[in-house]
Parts: sequence; structure tokens; C-alpha cells
Amino acid sequence: MGRLLLWQAQIRQKAGGYAREIRENPWGSAFWSYMGLAFLYGVVHAFGPGHGKVFVSTYFLSRKGRVAQAFLMGGLMGFFHVFSALVLVLFFYFIMKSGGMASVDGAGRSLQQFSAAMIALVGFFLVWRGIKALFDGEEQGASGCLASSHADTRSLFSLSLAVGMVPCPGAALILFFSLSLDILLAGVLAMVFLAAGLSFTTSLFALLALFARKAMGHGRSEKRRPPFWHQLPPLAGAVCITLLGIFLFFNPL
Repeated sequence: MGRLLLWQAQIRQKAGGYAREIRENPWGSAFWSYMGLAFLYGVVHAFGPGHGKVFVSTYFLSRKGRVAQAFLMGGLMGFFHVFSALVLVLFFYFIMKSGGMASVDGAGRSLQQFSAAMIALVGFFLVWRGIKALFDGEEQGASGCLASSHADTRSLFSLSLAVGMVPCPGAALILFFSLSLDILLAGVLAMVFLAAGLSFTTSLFALLALFARKAMGHGRSEKRRPPFWHQLPPLAGAVCITLLGIFLFFNPL
């Protein structure tokens, strides 16, 4: 963690130099260097606490999924995470300039609790589906391939949105710095590159969970398992997501 913090500080320091050059020459080489450092900052920053790594890992460890779905969830989570920071910072910058950082921090805490509540609700929904699948499985027999053990677009999108509602502090910091130097357009575009960096790291964890599940032999043996045991992994994952949401609600980061 100490090394990650050091790398982030070094990247921000280099980005600061390029940002000052952008004020003089908005579309010169400094602009593209600033975008590249924003992407690198997103990659490194996402390895720190938070940013949805636990949720994507739990999700894909507990149900079957495809590589495309892992990239989709990682991308959605990363972009929602940065977009919420973008909206929050711009709102307070243009509408409530007198509020200062204390107001932003207070609003960020409220958003974290709202996001945690949404995560818990998504978890409850997945738990309900898992329990329902247990009873449905008794009628379908051991050879049935039950839908609740597979990643689906609705739960994937809902969980990504719920987790992504928490504004990314790294994105907020970069954007505030850009606004202080009066390079709003470059700052907003840097958020796109930063989100791409976050999505890269988050997708990496999703892929690792996906391949870890396959390596543990779930892919070959699931169809031979009784329905009850077949549904335990997704149900356990749903319970973990629910408990994490409840924990984050009462203990905002």
C-alpha cells in the first residue's frame, strides 16, 4: 500500500507539470501526456482499497460467466465510479462554490451510504433468486442447468451501478486540480482516460475470478451435481454481497 501511494503521488506530480503546460498550449504534446498519466493513475489507483474489486470477484466466483461479461462489469463499474465523482465535483463547483471541500466530503459520505444500501438491496435480490432456484431445482432434476447460477445482464448492471455510485476520490482530486488551473475540458477528458484505467484493473480482477472458478473444476462438474449443491455457490456469493453492503452502510470509507 505504501508503494501504491508513492506511485500515485509521483504520477500526480508529473501530471501537474503537464497540466500547467496545457494552459499555455491546450492541444500540444502535454495534453496527450496528461491523458496517458490519467490512464496510468487509474490503473494504479484501482489496486488500492475499494473500486469494486471485492464485488466483481465475489460475483464471478459464485456463478458462471463469460469473458465478455467480465470486461463489461469491470468497464461499467469503473466508468460509473468516475462519472459519479465527475457529477459531484462539477455540481459543487458550479452550483455551490461557497460550500468548499467540507460539503463535498459530506455529500460523498451520503452517497457512499446510499450506494451501500443499493448494494445490500441487490444482494437481497440475488439471495432471493438463489433460494428460489433451490426450490425450483428440486423439480427440474440434477441435469437441469439453472439460470441463477449464471451471470445475467440485470444483476451485473445493477451491482455495477450500485458500487459505482460511490465517487472515486482519485478522480475527484484530479478534476479539482484541473479546475483550479482553469483547464476544465482537459480535466473532463482526463476522467475518461482515468475511468479506462480503473476499468482495466477491475476487469482484471473479474477475469481472475472467472478463470479461478473454472480452474476449481466448476465448469465440468456442475451439470452432474444435485440441484441443491449446484445452487450453493451463487447463493453464498449473494449473501457475501449483501453483508458487504450492510457493513459499508454502517462503516462508510
